[in-house]
Amino acid sequence: MTSSDAPDAAPSESQPPGGLVEVLTRWERSGGHWHVLSSRDDWIDIGLFSCDGLEQMSHVSGARTTVLHDYLADRDSSAG
Repeated sequence: MTSSDAPDAAPSESQPPGGLVEVLTRWERSGGHWHVLSSRDDWIDIGLFSCDGLEQMSHVSGARTTVLHDYLADRDSSAG
């Protein structure tokens, strides 16, 4: 997984293998939760949280693609 070291870091060209949608679906299937940490028109940072949702384990960042937009469907977390 690719993660950003700082929230203000400029977007990089790399994204997680398989894209953010794959990362989020795998995380949810394993029982974890995710929350959008910050979002711009072209970029998004998402926190990956423990099964109880209390501890941020990691985060991923990437471009806001059409596939990601459709997957999120106006949600800002895996809770809906």
